[in-house]
Amino acid sequence: MAGPRICTSCRVPLQTDDVAIYLKLVSRFAQDFLCIDCLGVKLKCGREPIEKLIQHYRASGKCSLFR
Repeated sequence: MAGPRICTSCRVPLQTDDVAIYLKLVSRFAQDFLCIDCLGVKLKCGREPIEKLIQHYRASGKCSLFR
């Protein structure tokens, strides 16, 4: 059994939204993930725009990653 997923940068445990948005924005084939904060740094946009995208995808009901 695999342990909890952790951010490859800051080593915090990841939530399902962290993994889902990484898969959506970076790669559907990813095996390693970044938390929302570290992803915001990587994408040079910060946390807030990523959280807004998560809300958008969840509200739309069209993305299977956010159901």
